[in-house]
Amino acid sequence: MPPPRPSAWEVSFPEEAAAAALEALQILSPSGESSSPGSSPLKRKTGGDTNDGGAQQRVAKRSQRLPTAYYKPPRNIVNETAEYTAPGEDSEPGQKPTRVLHNYSIFDSAARNELVSLDLLESSEDNDRQFAAAGIVLLPDEDDEDFGQEDGAENGVDPGEEGDAEYVRLDNISLFPFEYFHDEPIFIETPAPSTRYKLHFLEYTAPRRVARAVLMNSKAQPGENLTDFLARVTEYTVEDLDEALPHIRQVLAEVGHGPGNWRKSALIQDLLRRNPSGQSRRRHQRVPGQQNPRRILGNPDLALLKPENQSSTHVTPLIAALAEGYFHEDLEVIGPRPRTPNRVEIETQKARDFQFLEACIARVRSQEIKASFAVERAEYEYGRRVEKATIGGEEYKTGDFVVIRKGHYRGVPAPVIFNIPDDAKLADYFWFARIIYFLVDSQKVHVQWLEHGSQIILQEFAHPQELFFNMLCEDQRVAWIGGKISVTYSNEPPRKHDQFFVRSIYDERDASFTSLDPEEMNRVVRKTPPENCLPCLRTRDYNRDLEWDILREKIGNEKANVGIKYQGHGYHIHEFFLYNATTGPANIGYIENIEHHRREQAPPKLHFTKVGRVAIDLKGVQVAEDGRNIYPERHLFLTGEKATILVTEVVRPIHVYAWTFFLNADELKRWVDYSPYNFYCSYRLPSLTAEPRAQSWALRTVVPKTLDICEFCPSEMYRQDLGEAEFDAEQASKEYTCLDLFGGTGAFSKAIAEGSGGCFKPTHLVEITPSAARTAQKNSPNLVTYCQDANVILRYCIKSAEGHDIEVPVQLWDNKTPVPRPLAPKTPMIIVAGLPCQSHSGLNMFRKAEDRKSNLILTAASYVDFFRPDFFFLENVPGFLRYNLLAEQAGRYRVEGGVEMGGLKLLIRALLEMRYQLRFSLLQAGHYGAPQNRVRFFLVAARHGLPLPAMPQPTHDFEVTNQLRMKLPYNHRQQVAPIRTTRGRAAHTGVSIEDAIGDLPLFDWKHPDSKNASPDLRKLQRERKQAGIPVLVCARDEAHCGFQGVVAYRHRPKTSFQREARERPVVDLQHYTRCLLPKTVERVITIPLEAGANFRSLPPSLNEWQFSNPGCQCLRMLTVREFARSQGFPDWFTFVSINDNVVTVCVVSRFIYLVPRCLTNGTLAAPSDRERRAVAGVAGTGTAAQSRVIRRLEEEEEDGRCRDGGVAAGSTV
Repeated sequence: MPPPRPSAWEVSFPEEAAAAALEALQILSPSGESSSPGSSPLKRKTGGDTNDGGAQQRVAKRSQRLPTAYYKPPRNIVNETAEYTAPGEDSEPGQKPTRVLHNYSIFDSAARNELVSLDLLESSEDNDRQFAAAGIVLLPDEDDEDFGQEDGAENGVDPGEEGDAEYVRLDNISLFPFEYFHDEPIFIETPAPSTRYKLHFLEYTAPRRVARAVLMNSKAQPGENLTDFLARVTEYTVEDLDEALPHIRQVLAEVGHGPGNWRKSALIQDLLRRNPSGQSRRRHQRVPGQQNPRRILGNPDLALLKPENQSSTHVTPLIAALAEGYFHEDLEVIGPRPRTPNRVEIETQKARDFQFLEACIARVRSQEIKASFAVERAEYEYGRRVEKATIGGEEYKTGDFVVIRKGHYRGVPAPVIFNIPDDAKLADYFWFARIIYFLVDSQKVHVQWLEHGSQIILQEFAHPQELFFNMLCEDQRVAWIGGKISVTYSNEPPRKHDQFFVRSIYDERDASFTSLDPEEMNRVVRKTPPENCLPCLRTRDYNRDLEWDILREKIGNEKANVGIKYQGHGYHIHEFFLYNATTGPANIGYIENIEHHRREQAPPKLHFTKVGRVAIDLKGVQVAEDGRNIYPERHLFLTGEKATILVTEVVRPIHVYAWTFFLNADELKRWVDYSPYNFYCSYRLPSLTAEPRAQSWALRTVVPKTLDICEFCPSEMYRQDLGEAEFDAEQASKEYTCLDLFGGTGAFSKAIAEGSGGCFKPTHLVEITPSAARTAQKNSPNLVTYCQDANVILRYCIKSAEGHDIEVPVQLWDNKTPVPRPLAPKTPMIIVAGLPCQSHSGLNMFRKAEDRKSNLILTAASYVDFFRPDFFFLENVPGFLRYNLLAEQAGRYRVEGGVEMGGLKLLIRALLEMRYQLRFSLLQAGHYGAPQNRVRFFLVAARHGLPLPAMPQPTHDFEVTNQLRMKLPYNHRQQVAPIRTTRGRAAHTGVSIEDAIGDLPLFDWKHPDSKNASPDLRKLQRERKQAGIPVLVCARDEAHCGFQGVVAYRHRPKTSFQREARERPVVDLQHYTRCLLPKTVERVITIPLEAGANFRSLPPSLNEWQFSNPGCQCLRMLTVREFARSQGFPDWFTFVSINDNVVTVCVVSRFIYLVPRCLTNGTLAAPSDRERRAVAGVAGTGTAAQSRVIRRLEEEEEDGRCRDGGVAAGSTV
């Protein structure tokens, strides 16, 4: 144990030292909370507060230790009155507003504004004192919940903007009682004192937080005594506990021998015996029956997300063991606490490991002699290779696992093998490898590498005995072999601590962990060198796929050249394909001929006809009314233009059929829904670039029946579809359970259901906010909804499964209805989790190092541990990659330090322990058809033995070219970029805002005071009114402003996005805005209708401190439906709101609604068709009806018929 620090009260001077000591007590609270709102909130004086003389004497004595300081008010400070309105405040009429006081000071205005301790407010009877407070006024929604829904700049909002904030003075204040078990916010919350006042604030809170730590620890671990507590919690000393003892006695006197009965705690008994004659403090009590005003006045959706209204983090024993020492919060373990090795066991194992390390180092120092080989007579093309060798008197053979001295690698210098420190690890000085064969002539050994977890992304979270295969191999000097190691193929760690085990393959290209097939490993290694190296074989196949080759197909009894193969795709004559463009989506061509070089050395050339896109190349032409233009983005047209490119310019093939091939619109819809690479063609135009385009469109001709289509592609599609049909039949017999954690409105799980072709429909949802939970339930009536804290439901499920008699939680939307029956572990099952993102977002200007919402990653991992689903999907903001465990608060706006990427590392280690494969990536919403620039972090995990889906490559071109690279904390910031973001390769153009919401009705807000409108604004309003755009009154006493119910659209759908949004009947369009204060309405209307305009475009008279940038094509803010469209919600999806907080509900939806469609069968790692479908949300979306389309293609090919764009025999090369 380190030497004890001085007690909090002993450290008085200098001021900086005192503040540091007291702040340590505040920050290191076992409850995992920093100085949070509600720790010591202020309230209006009500009179009748009780006190005692002893308390005043102690206050006076302690106050003498604080330096005298005075409050200096800033310029333009505002006195709060009954008529005062905070900046941006939009409170309900007749209700008291809820405000947050930041950067505050508390002082005695009767004593020249002298700063005073909060103790004086709690106990003073001096009528001459006039206590006041002053600070920056904020709204509670600005505190932390609204900030962080998006992820932007690393440092979020510029702190310098605080200079524009409003400083307010509050008179006649008093103190609300300190709550030792709950944070109880009321009218004025106080999250952070000013720098000058911090010492006075901490002087009050420090001993009380120590008391809270003791009481909470006594509740969680009643058997722990004083000695054990001090040994475990090194931040506190006996003197600190003595200072807190009066407050502990005070609580004991109040609760008596209630349910907690803390007097039986060994720790509290030890403290009471140390000072048996001590006096308990008295404090003024809360009025009996007084309720929490926040729960009545505030927004329940936001109030339930506050730390004081959330349950402590509940975890399973496995997750508790992995999280030990990395979280300040005292976790609630559901089950027996895991056993941790004692100090003797740890020291013994360290000594053994160090002894083996020294032996390995000694061996490589001495092995300068050559190895001896049992050379066979056989000679090989590239030199002699053998399977056995004797090195330093020890025999090595193919298949042995060894350690090899580390060398220089990727900028990381080789470690020095002299003066080895006592805490050195084997992985710090040696690489791990498996011997494949020996090269006699060069005195080298060919090895396949393994990685120790500490040397890859896991680092400090790695299991000390776990290794990972990778698909890398290399020749190394035999003299660098440090010795053999024992490695087993096992899913569980070996009991002997000097053995290693391997169960996964790590791919450093995308940082993925996949299943290991020991049988395949051993089968290959038993072959004759050099064919016994699996990485060499895989690399050879990979390089072969990247290169072009002649494609041969069996025709009759012979094989004939029918096309070419490039990067895994086959290309035939009369086939459509994508090829590189300089910008925008890829170009499209129709192959007429394939030209080979005479010596077949140079890449072949493709001679093709250029193909145009109706939505792009005919933009501005009146083609929307054409009955064939149902899906403009999938509608192509042939041209008379010819071109030639090298095969190295192609991207991939696509599938195109004539409009007349499809029997009806439903069949066409099934065709385009089947794959993002399915198109249709109706016309032929003279040219792709002819001007004017309207004239070219007028000269169009219908594609003739003689259109030839490749005869081979339908056969491949038919074979794949048969596998999908077989898989669908197999899955129909299974009842999958889909649990949506932190489900919001259920968008994540609904997207998974769509992406899986309906195989994995959401069945259960856990969501804490009432509006979101009600919304999910309304749109999915059969969805079992738990409107409760996820921690509470986890405990409910585990305890019920174990047969305990547990109290049934209630639904938070009414606090009385019992939640549904607990979900029991069963298979097959999937879990999706959209973790709260506020604590990780770069736009959260109120980041807290100990934000309890960050700990919900442990709750999600515990759900996976308990239920062990087949698949697990997780989504969050990119800031999750920067989630450092044990970070420290470095100011109001940022945290720093801690375990880099600790949250991700912990999650990966937990999933590996639970025998899951996994991969993760950053995805851009715009790449998959969402009309917005939004990047998200995604992780997908699959149980060993199931196919692990790959991340989808972009299907839509998006002009924001995020690199989507992830910097991993090893190998000098290894960069991983699984997603290709190069423009000019995507199949479709990006979806714009106009594409998404252009068909919704227009309307403007009426100006609340037209005489204040500028001449330009009045002119614009007249022009818009003459154009027929309605003007609606945004009345503050109304619930909303706009259109509801069944509403007529502006026109027929002009884009596929609009058509999909309107596929089902709409009961309530909810095309309305919230009604705001007249001043706010005026500010919104005054923002110019031009690109880039926002609140900064307002005249000085309307300036106001704010962060949001409302933007719209109308003189108003965006409506609920417009927000919903931007997130991918269809129009039939209805939102339920509490207190008309409709906009807040919209923020809950996610762009994931569109992404799983792009996780198609071709992106999966498994080779077979059935396996490629066996993943939730990532498989193809084939149905029986879609199968009919593809099977008819095959039938027509067999019949040799060609009906108006159908299949005809294609030419061969």
